[in-house]
Amino acid sequence: MALARPHQVEVVNSDLRNQPQVSRAMRDRRVALGLTQQETARRAEVSVQWLSGFENSKGSCGLRRIMRVADVLGLSLALHDRPHTELDQIFDSVKNEAE
Repeated sequence: MALARPHQVEVVNSDLRNQPQVSRAMRDRRVALGLTQQETARRAEVSVQWLSGFENSKGSCGLRRIMRVADVLGLSLALHDRPHTELDQIFDSVKNEAE
C-alpha cells in the first residue's frame, strides 16, 4: 500500500505585507474563479458593500470576515517568515547610510 503524499501548498502571492496586497490577491482570485462580488458576498455571508470596500482597501475589514471570504475562494491564509528581498536590501542600505 502506497503512503499518502502530503498536501502540497501552492504559494500564490505569498509575500502579502499589507491590506492592499491581501485585498488585491483575493480580488484577483475571485475574478479568476468567475465569481461576482454578489455571489462571493452571499456565500461568505458578508455584505456586497463590505466586500467592495475590502477589495478596494477601504476601512476596517475584520479578520473573521476575511477568513470567510478566503474560504469561499478556496484560499487559506498562512504566516511565514518574510523573505528578505532585494527591496529590503535597498531600504537597509539607505537606513545604514542615514545612521
